[in-house]
Amino acid sequence: MRIADVLVENVRESDVVGRLGGDEFAVILSQADTDTASEKAVSLVEKIEEQPLDWNGEEIPIQVSYGLYTFRGGDTAGDALAAADRAMYEHKMAHKKASSR
Repeated sequence: MRIADVLVENVRESDVVGRLGGDEFAVILSQADTDTASEKAVSLVEKIEEQPLDWNGEEIPIQVSYGLYTFRGGDTAGDALAAADRAMYEHKMAHKKASSR
């Protein structure tokens, strides 16, 4: 899968990329602060969106929304996923509003 390849090829060996299901992926950046994670998220989005999907000879643009969450000690994996999902939804809604202007 192209998107998974882009993600895996553009993170460090210490990072983890996984498919959550459907069109959702998770990237865990080991030992990264919020600023570093934000920069990496923007970079990954750019790399994915610059390569449209080829479907039967037709190019289909890809749009990416992401949610960023910085894991803190004491958080469960479920807490982290729920927080990242909320952040992704907010990101998606912000882009929808911006593109409708």
